[in-house]
Amino acid sequence: MGKILYFNSPTQGRLSFEEVVNSIISFMREDPDVSYRLIIGTDSREHREGSSIQAFVTALIIHRIGFGGRYFWRKTFRRGTRSIREKIYAEAMLSLEVSQQFLQIFNNLFQDELSDYKIEIHVDVGNNGPTRHLIRELVGMIESFGFIARVKPESFGASRVAHRHT
Repeated sequence: MGKILYFNSPTQGRLSFEEVVNSIISFMREDPDVSYRLIIGTDSREHREGSSIQAFVTALIIHRIGFGGRYFWRKTFRRGTRSIREKIYAEAMLSLEVSQQFLQIFNNLFQDELSDYKIEIHVDVGNNGPTRHLIRELVGMIESFGFIARVKPESFGASRVAHRHT
């Protein structure tokens, strides 16, 4: 797979991406009769005031509907994201990359066990802010990859969970 991705868990500490996938599957196997949502969202902010470096946090969430869930997060840094459009697209692309890598690892380890689940990509855009004109193109891009797109107020994976660690 190349470079190993590491994520952080509030309860399990630092984990490789493969360990994250295994943890998610174990969590789902604990109660297989319940419905689950797989959610990936990214948020960003300036690393330091006046800096050209952006900190991006991507959260990977397994939600046991009605019974809580678990999440994992990772922080990366990028230089030169100047406009709000560039920032939002960078967030969406990071979420898509993690989603595709998740599926790649998952499919290598667990054939068809998640066939009933679609990954939701949560993007930090909504109808009331300066990003409202980006909604249609972002949703179209995400759905063209075969994922479900969620925007505010339903995009808590980006606007709440990932935001907590930016």
